[in-house]
Amino acid sequence: FGVEHRLEAYVPKDKRIAGYFSMPVLSGTELVATVDPGREGATFVARHVVVLKASAIERIATAIARGARWVGATNARVDRVTPPELHQRMAAALSARFRDVPVEPHAGVAASP
Repeated sequence: FGVEHRLEAYVPKDKRIAGYFSMPVLSGTELVATVDPGREGATFVARHVVVLKASAIERIATAIARGARWVGATNARVDRVTPPELHQRMAAALSARFRDVPVEPHAGVAASP
């Protein structure tokens, strides 16, 4: 896929790039992002989303929402996005997939526009 990926569970926290247990997000035959997943109660937390293809934001949000529902989460939140200027777009795209349940804002960042 032309991308280097490594499990950072044994990397000191301050030296991690993508996250503790970052997982690749495939769209067709393209690697479009990595997501470091977590959960807080009924909320699926995308602790860090590294977007490798900005045009795939909608597909990445769909993958996160599917993962959230797969583990029984009723809500989702995006904590951090790289590059940071895509955070609002990612939060809005994820919020659209949870219309019946609002996406929680985090760290002063609104979940929808």
